[in-house]
Amino acid sequence: MSKFFKALEKVEHEREAAATPETPAPPAATAVVAEPAVCPVTGAVAEAPIAAPAPPAVRTITPPRAEPAAAPVAPAPSPFARKPEPRPTVYGAPVAREAGDTRRGFAWQIDAADTEAGQIDDHLVSLLEPTSFAAEQYRAVRLAIETMRHERGTRVVGVSSPGRGDGKTMTALNLAGALAQAPDARVVLVEADLRHPAAARYLGLSAPRGLSSYLLDHAMDLDTVLQRPPAIAFAVIPAGAASSMPYELLKSPRLGALLTELRQRFDYVLVDTPPALPFPDVGIVRDLVDGFVVVVRANRTPKEMLQDTMSVLGRQRTLGLVFNDDERSGVPTLEADGEARWKRLMPRPLGARVA
Repeated sequence: MSKFFKALEKVEHEREAAATPETPAPPAATAVVAEPAVCPVTGAVAEAPIAAPAPPAVRTITPPRAEPAAAPVAPAPSPFARKPEPRPTVYGAPVAREAGDTRRGFAWQIDAADTEAGQIDDHLVSLLEPTSFAAEQYRAVRLAIETMRHERGTRVVGVSSPGRGDGKTMTALNLAGALAQAPDARVVLVEADLRHPAAARYLGLSAPRGLSSYLLDHAMDLDTVLQRPPAIAFAVIPAGAASSMPYELLKSPRLGALLTELRQRFDYVLVDTPPALPFPDVGIVRDLVDGFVVVVRANRTPKEMLQDTMSVLGRQRTLGLVFNDDERSGVPTLEADGEARWKRLMPRPLGARVA
């Protein structure tokens, strides 16, 4: 009987065990060892290949991005700052020389990009040193010519000399500068000395075309050869290229038409004429001007040459004499005198350049 109950309990235990699932245990780790390969021909055991070590990882360092620099902030202008005063660019009191300045016109002027290439000759005191004593002498001539214009209508004035080397062209340029100092005066200088042109060189101008080109080319108008330098207060018609036949050029009727048009457009027309001796060129211009100012060099021009010059020009058409390099003192005057009672003009040395 006891065996029967024991067998019954065993069956009950087996039923309970079958109803409850058992949690399987994790499998034990097993090491897998690769067997060495055996060569099928020789039966030699091949060695296992040795794996190459992996290369080290390369680190790429990216530099930090630079931030854009902030634009500089201009300081606000002070309400107490003084405004810069304008520099004189025409005539007036001389201005102190500063770095970057160059001698131009009637005063020291700052160099500009449009500036003409050359330098004004130092002997042109009416342009460079308008308040100097030498410039005052030319201003006295200006007063005399202004008086003649108001009294007699003298507007076209020729500047001549007995020969070369008397300072004729330099005197004409200084006289033009003195006349142009008047704020309402319109002044032009015409260089009619086609044998030895020098005005453009003294003024520092480039003159590829001038009066000689105008007289040859009938299609050329006046404004083509008329130059108005920004640093000079008067207009200029340079002679242009030197001519080997100036007499034939000056005989052209275009010269008379040119001076007639200039007479209408300008208050004063100064004509730098050829010397009176020994060439006859000045005789062509004689009838186209209102009068002559004769430049002689003191203690150098013979009296006979001066008499011959007055005979060529005509005593009635001679307005006065300019004595260059005269060391004597006196009051400069200019008088028209048909009886040839000549007054000295410019008795002090003017430093006129002598060619």
